[in-house]
Amino acid sequence: MKQVTRASGESRLGKTRQHLSDQPALPRGVLNPRDSAKRIQVWRYPVSERFSAFLDHHWVIEWNLTGQEPQEQCVLPSPHAHLVVSPRETALFGVVRGVEARRLDGRGRAFGLRFRAGGLRPFLTGPVAALTGRRVSAAIVTGQDDATLEAAILGCECHEAMIRAAEAVLEPRLPAPDRTVELISSIIATIRHDGGPRRAEALAGAFGMSLRTLQRLFCEYVGVSPKWTIRRYRLQEAQYLLARSDEIPLAALASDLGYFDQAHLAGDFRRLFGCAPAQYRDRQKS
Repeated sequence: MKQVTRASGESRLGKTRQHLSDQPALPRGVLNPRDSAKRIQVWRYPVSERFSAFLDHHWVIEWNLTGQEPQEQCVLPSPHAHLVVSPRETALFGVVRGVEARRLDGRGRAFGLRFRAGGLRPFLTGPVAALTGRRVSAAIVTGQDDATLEAAILGCECHEAMIRAAEAVLEPRLPAPDRTVELISSIIATIRHDGGPRRAEALAGAFGMSLRTLQRLFCEYVGVSPKWTIRRYRLQEAQYLLARSDEIPLAALASDLGYFDQAHLAGDFRRLFGCAPAQYRDRQKS
C-alpha cells in the first residue's frame, strides 16, 4: 500500500476541509445527501433556553413523493436519543447502532426533538442503555398518547407553531438539571475535536477517571460505550467528507481520523456501510 506521510496527508486534507467549509452544507449522517436533497427537506431549530440542559435542537422533515415509487431514506445517526412525532411512527427512539432506514411514500412530514448526549437520562428511571436500539412509547417523556401528541404538534400550520406546541407538552415534565449531562457534553466535544483521543483509555485519562468508570457513565447516560461512540463519530465524519469531495486521499483520511492505516478504516467502513470507502465515494458522483 502506498504510504502517505502524516504531515503531507494533513496538509492536503486540511485544504480540502477548508474548501468544503465554503460550500453549502449537506445533511450530516444522510448516506446519500445529494440525492436526498432532491426529495426531502430538513430544517433544524434551536430550543428555548429552558430546554437547553436536555435538548440539542428541534427538527422537521418534509417530503413529497406523490405519484412516485416509495423511497428509502438511510441515515447514520449520532449517539443521541430522539422523540419523533409522525403519523403511525410516533415514539421515543434510543441510540441506533447501525444504519437507520426509513421508508417514505406519498406526502408527509415529521417533527423531532434531539436530546443532548446524556440529556434523556434525567427523564428516565433507569439507564439510557435500556433503550438502545429500541423504540418505546413517547408517553414516557410526554405523558400523552400518540394520537393526542400528533394532533397537538402535526396539526400546526407552521414550524414555529409546532415548536411552541412541542415545548408546551414537554415543559411540565422537565426534570431538574443534571450536572452529569454537562460532563457528558464535554466528553463528547473532546471526542469530536480534531486530534482528540482516539482510544477509550486515553479519553478516560483526559477526564481523570478509570476506563471502567467512563464505561459505566456512558451506559447510564449515553446508551452506548465510549469505544463505540468514538468509532461512530469517526465513521460519520468519513462518510460526510467522502460524500462531499472526491479529492480526499483515503490514507490521509484514515490518519486524520486516528486509524492505524487505510485498511483499518476500510474494514470499519465496510462493516457498517456494506462497501469500501472508495466505492462509497464513487457512488456519490452518479
